[in-house]
Amino acid sequence: MHAIHFHGSYRYDSREALDRALAAARLFLDEDDVPDPALTSLRSFVRTETSVTVDIVLPPAADARFAAAAVFHELAREAIGGAIEARQNGQRIDLFVSGEDD
Repeated sequence: MHAIHFHGSYRYDSREALDRALAAARLFLDEDDVPDPALTSLRSFVRTETSVTVDIVLPPAADARFAAAAVFHELAREAIGGAIEARQNGQRIDLFVSGEDD
Protein backbone atom coordinates (compact mmCIF):
# COMPACT_ATOMS: atom_id res chain seq x y z
CA MET A 1 0.00 0.00 0.00
CA HIS A 2 1.04 3.57 -0.61
CA ALA A 3 1.48 6.35 1.92
CA ILE A 4 -1.36 8.72 2.73
CA HIS A 5 -0.89 12.44 2.18
CA PHE A 6 -2.89 14.79 4.42
CA HIS A 7 -3.00 18.37 3.18
CA GLY A 8 -5.06 21.48 3.87
CA SER A 9 -5.72 24.15 6.46
CA TYR A 10 -8.24 25.42 8.99
CA ARG A 11 -9.09 28.99 10.00
CA TYR A 12 -10.26 29.99 13.47
CA ASP A 13 -12.04 33.08 14.72
CA SER A 14 -9.26 33.87 17.20
CA ARG A 15 -5.81 32.82 18.29
CA GLU A 16 -7.36 31.42 21.47
CA ALA A 17 -9.66 29.15 19.43
CA LEU A 18 -6.65 27.92 17.46
CA ASP A 19 -4.72 27.27 20.68
CA ARG A 20 -7.67 25.29 22.11
CA ALA A 21 -7.94 23.20 18.94
CA LEU A 22 -4.23 22.40 18.92
CA ALA A 23 -4.29 21.53 22.62
CA ALA A 24 -7.26 19.16 22.10
CA ALA A 25 -5.54 17.46 19.16
CA ARG A 26 -2.31 17.01 21.10
CA LEU A 27 -4.21 15.79 24.16
CA PHE A 28 -5.70 12.98 22.06
CA LEU A 29 -2.19 11.87 21.07
CA ASP A 30 -0.98 12.08 24.68
CA GLU A 31 -3.96 10.18 26.07
CA ASP A 32 -3.80 7.44 23.46
CA ASP A 33 -0.03 7.12 23.89
CA VAL A 34 0.47 6.77 20.15
CA PRO A 35 3.70 4.74 19.96
CA ASP A 36 4.43 4.75 16.20
CA PRO A 37 7.34 7.15 15.52
CA ALA A 38 5.84 7.88 12.08
CA LEU A 39 2.97 9.62 13.88
CA THR A 40 5.15 12.22 15.58
CA SER A 41 4.46 14.52 12.63
CA LEU A 42 0.86 14.74 13.91
CA ARG A 43 2.22 16.84 16.77
CA SER A 44 3.65 19.60 14.60
CA PHE A 45 1.74 21.99 12.39
CA VAL A 46 2.48 25.23 10.57
CA ARG A 47 0.44 27.96 12.20
CA THR A 48 -0.16 31.64 11.69
CA GLU A 49 -2.15 34.02 13.86
CA THR A 50 -5.51 32.25 13.37
CA SER A 51 -4.87 29.35 11.01
CA VAL A 52 -3.13 26.00 10.91
CA THR A 53 -1.75 24.27 7.82
CA VAL A 54 -1.26 20.52 7.51
CA ASP A 55 1.06 18.81 5.03
CA ILE A 56 1.84 15.36 6.40
CA VAL A 57 2.61 11.98 4.83
CA LEU A 58 1.86 8.91 6.94
CA PRO A 59 2.09 5.17 6.41
CA PRO A 60 -1.16 3.48 5.32
CA ALA A 61 -1.46 1.42 8.50
CA ALA A 62 -4.87 1.46 10.19
CA ASP A 63 -3.51 2.94 13.43
CA ALA A 64 -1.95 5.85 11.51
CA ARG A 65 -5.23 6.58 9.71
CA PHE A 66 -7.19 6.37 12.95
CA ALA A 67 -4.82 8.69 14.81
CA ALA A 68 -4.76 11.20 11.95
CA ALA A 69 -8.57 11.18 11.68
CA ALA A 70 -8.95 11.79 15.41
CA VAL A 71 -6.46 14.68 15.34
CA PHE A 72 -8.10 16.33 12.32
CA HIS A 73 -11.59 15.94 13.79
CA GLU A 74 -10.36 17.75 16.91
CA LEU A 75 -8.82 20.52 14.81
CA ALA A 76 -12.01 20.81 12.71
CA ARG A 77 -14.43 21.29 15.63
CA GLU A 78 -13.75 24.96 16.34
CA ALA A 79 -12.55 25.87 12.85
CA ILE A 80 -14.66 28.41 10.96
CA GLY A 81 -13.32 27.47 7.54
CA GLY A 82 -11.10 25.07 5.67
CA ALA A 83 -10.59 21.34 5.32
CA ILE A 84 -7.92 18.65 5.42
CA GLU A 85 -7.92 16.18 2.55
CA ALA A 86 -6.43 12.70 2.69
CA ARG A 87 -5.15 11.28 -0.61
CA GLN A 88 -3.65 7.93 -1.49
CA ASN A 89 -2.46 7.00 -4.97
CA GLY A 90 -3.84 10.31 -6.24
CA GLN A 91 -7.37 9.52 -5.01
CA ARG A 92 -9.21 11.30 -2.21
CA ILE A 93 -9.91 8.82 0.57
CA ASP A 94 -11.16 11.21 3.27
CA LEU A 95 -12.02 14.85 3.93
CA PHE A 96 -12.13 16.58 7.31
CA VAL A 97 -14.24 19.73 6.94
CA SER A 98 -14.26 22.62 9.41
CA GLY A 99 -17.00 22.50 12.02
CA GLU A 100 -17.31 18.69 12.04
CA ASP A 101 -18.46 17.20 15.33
CA ASP A 102 -18.34 13.46 14.60
